Amino acid sequence: MSFFQISRDSLPDLLAALYDRRELFWVNSSGEGKPRFSRAIKDEIPDYVLPPYRGVEPIKGILFPPKQEVAEYPEPSRKILDIEPKERAIFGITACDLEGIRIFDRVFMEDDEFIDPFYVANRKNLFIVTVDCTDIYPSCFCSLVGGQPFPENGFDINLTPVENSYLVETGTTDGEELIREIGAHEAPKDLITSREKIRKAVISRLEKQNQPFETPKDFIDLVTENQKQAKSYEHHGSTCVSCGACTYICPGCFCFAISDNPLENGIFQRSTTWDSCQFSGFSRMAGMLNPRGKMVQRFAHRYNHKFFHYPWRYGGHPACVGCGRCIDNCMGRIDMRATLRDLSAQSVSAMYPAPSPLPGENPTGQTDSK
Repeated sequence: MSFFQISRDSLPDLLAALYDRRELFWVNSSGEGKPRFSRAIKDEIPDYVLPPYRGVEPIKGILFPPKQEVAEYPEPSRKILDIEPKERAIFGITACDLEGIRIFDRVFMEDDEFIDPFYVANRKNLFIVTVDCTDIYPSCFCSLVGGQPFPENGFDINLTPVENSYLVETGTTDGEELIREIGAHEAPKDLITSREKIRKAVISRLEKQNQPFETPKDFIDLVTENQKQAKSYEHHGSTCVSCGACTYICPGCFCFAISDNPLENGIFQRSTTWDSCQFSGFSRMAGMLNPRGKMVQRFAHRYNHKFFHYPWRYGGHPACVGCGRCIDNCMGRIDMRATLRDLSAQSVSAMYPAPSPLPGENPTGQTDSK
């Protein structure tokens, strides 16, 4: 780990160096509105703006595509699929998306029960440039799930805007070589001190924003102790429409379905596609039996997976990074922070009047599967 300083004018040089070497993706704030994740465009490099907080979209799609061909059959026409590692780089992601990558790593790359060769190929040569959050979004809550608005490891390069320059922290030899190549010089100690002050200020704002959602126990303990039907799930889940937006936009959701489709000459293609535990058919079994046929059961299952099953299987880490994208994209205006907070309440319905039922719902929010 080394610290360097580059000028604001050197940022395009860093981007251009990566663009020439790898397939480059970035989170860019240069357009109107919020930071957006996309493939980098060479002509837009001079106008690139580092994001102040996480992007609208998660970055999981380049590691775990929404749809991916995994096989063709039968023999002897079986296609040899290309699973060679790709030279890619992601620029400008924040700590929450970096933690999302770690969630996927534990499932698809580090679990001895099954290692996904397609995920490994996408992940193996990925060059990661992270950035400190210098601002917070109203739905951000990484501090409530053990996170923080800046990364400490897992990156090749981390950038922090400090005064009129960038403090660069390198996490790998590849990162240090690239930074030295663009003419960076070692950072003075006062720049590192300034970074710590900036970080503390952002943490303070984040904690103040989420103070109304603090709980006497951490979220993992709350969910573990409330495995049965809880009033909080019934109340907050009453406006859920099972659209699946919360899972698709989540950097820590990795469920998928497998489908076989006919091609030509008797050949079939097998593909994986993103799926959602919020869909009524997700847990449907033979004979149309469904252990989670009610909407509120599926709603509760998502919390149980993120804060009970995943931590139990993968060493105490929740499958939630606190990015708040599920809050931003929920058609039912459900706030995960409030749902988790209210698990500890004795009578949520008394504290918060239930919203009017949507068409097809009864007052408890238990919608029959369709």
